Amino acid sequence: MEIHENDARDGQTREILDYYRGLPERSSQESIVEMLRELQDVHGSISPCVLEQAAEAAGVRDSMVQAICKRYPSIKTAPYSHEIILCTGRNCAAKGSLTVMDELRKRLGVGENGISEDGTVCLRTRNCLKNCRKAPNVMVDGRMYSGLDAEGILRELKRL
Repeated sequence: MEIHENDARDGQTREILDYYRGLPERSSQESIVEMLRELQDVHGSISPCVLEQAAEAAGVRDSMVQAICKRYPSIKTAPYSHEIILCTGRNCAAKGSLTVMDELRKRLGVGENGISEDGTVCLRTRNCLKNCRKAPNVMVDGRMYSGLDAEGILRELKRL
């Protein structure tokens, strides 16, 4: 069954890459983003191998595709299951969000890429989550929470 799924995935990948390779505007940011989203639908995330294939199909350097991946948080470069976004705006930082971030990095083993050691959690920051009155704020899998410490965030993550 696994081999069948891989064959189907490879066929879908080839079809997507061939389609975008044939577009006159294949190197435009919009085309690359759409191609990456389609590839992500097939693979769950954009691995380094898929990223190289996408860059080749678009006729651009790998570094350009990497920059686009960083610019669009919805494009996942790792197959994580949960996303934590910590607010680092003035109010949240004053109420301890940076300390919470450091604690989460240690407890989850988050590396330079923002992904936990086990690959299941992506930890990101945002300058403001637009909920300043209830600082500190965090989003866990798209749901807003206020006033949680690292332990509370980890509890919420386990619940999900």
